[in-house]
Amino acid sequence: MNRSLAVLLALAAAGCGHSTSGDDANGGTPPDASTFAADLRAAHDLAGAHHAAADLATAVPGDLATAATDDAATDADLATGADLAIGNDLAIGNDLAPPCGGCPVGYTCGTANGLPVCRAPSGIPLFTSVFVVLMENTTLGTLQSAMKANGAPNLSSLAAKFASGSDYHGVAHPSLPNYIALTSGDTQGIGCDCKAQPGQGSCNFATCNALLSLCTCSQNVMNLADQLEAANLSWMAFGEDMGAPCNLVDAGKYAVRHVPFLYYDDVQTNGARCNAHVVDFKGFDANKAARFNFIAPNLTDDMHDPIVATQQNIANGDSWLGPQVAAILASPAWTDGGLLVVVWDEDDFSGLLGADNPIPIFVASPYGKGGGYVSAVKADHYSLLATFEDGLGLGGRLGNAGKARAGIADTLADYFPAQ
Repeated sequence: MNRSLAVLLALAAAGCGHSTSGDDANGGTPPDASTFAADLRAAHDLAGAHHAAADLATAVPGDLATAATDDAATDADLATGADLAIGNDLAIGNDLAPPCGGCPVGYTCGTANGLPVCRAPSGIPLFTSVFVVLMENTTLGTLQSAMKANGAPNLSSLAAKFASGSDYHGVAHPSLPNYIALTSGDTQGIGCDCKAQPGQGSCNFATCNALLSLCTCSQNVMNLADQLEAANLSWMAFGEDMGAPCNLVDAGKYAVRHVPFLYYDDVQTNGARCNAHVVDFKGFDANKAARFNFIAPNLTDDMHDPIVATQQNIANGDSWLGPQVAAILASPAWTDGGLLVVVWDEDDFSGLLGADNPIPIFVASPYGKGGGYVSAVKADHYSLLATFEDGLGLGGRLGNAGKARAGIADTLADYFPAQ
């Protein structure tokens, strides 16, 4: 073996036992000068042993005979097979294994909160599972007032422990176009809470506006479910009080418009696919989670009813969120590197009474910022969609999620520590 190469390999082996920075996957600290010097001396000694082995391999019988009769030549001077076990001494394969276990093409192995994780070029970590809960019609200021009055203790606790945003926005009014945008990258021209059910008439200004939703508006477009399946990732959409899977008709507190996957032709017209993936929330089990989980509470539990933007609405939603969030945060799907997002579709009164105000968003992940961090970076539903796409390694972004938008962040990267 070349002596220089032996030194380098020995140095590599010696260094494998030490963290080289505060961001090391093992959370170690840099070695001090004396430790490094000892490692260097050991590396030279090890290189010398391997150099001796090379000399021994080329020795002629006469040389060996001389060595055997030389009083100075002892058993220790002749390196044995065990001494020359390069694989054991250097342990190159194990000690230098990537701490992330291999990353998708374009991703790099980094850390977040001291945990090794693959990071997308955007900085978004690669998540084991994603949970997103869609709440309804609440301006951030309205919720903050309730939280300050102790009217939403579960959300107050979530905000204190994890991260939230102060400048997150919906992209349209009323509700449905926001759901479609979050799962397809565009509102698809929808301007009302139109029907998923076929045969309800065509949409135009007279049948589809802020007050009327008297038409069918299912969409034949690429959507998040298509991306997930193309990447061989499991997904589920849960609608509280849906009843039968793939239910296209409003009933009681169940609102079809809050389950966007029912609006995509390639889902709703494929009975087997729809029945397997779009089901009642009764079937949700955080401990058996898919890689992507969309959750739509009913009209009371999502803060939509009875009267928008009132304390009663907020109390209803907060009470429902408490045990559901606790179950998700206790599940292996989350603790092993998951993401939970609780977000609202739009502000109070669907924008009818004023400007487009910020809406609440809470982001919880072992890889995320915590301790009550509040992101002031402006973001919207397209930013969130891009975060899901990058965070699940889907290999691309849909529509506006893949476009630069002036003054609006591409992703929620600010909610996660830098690499």
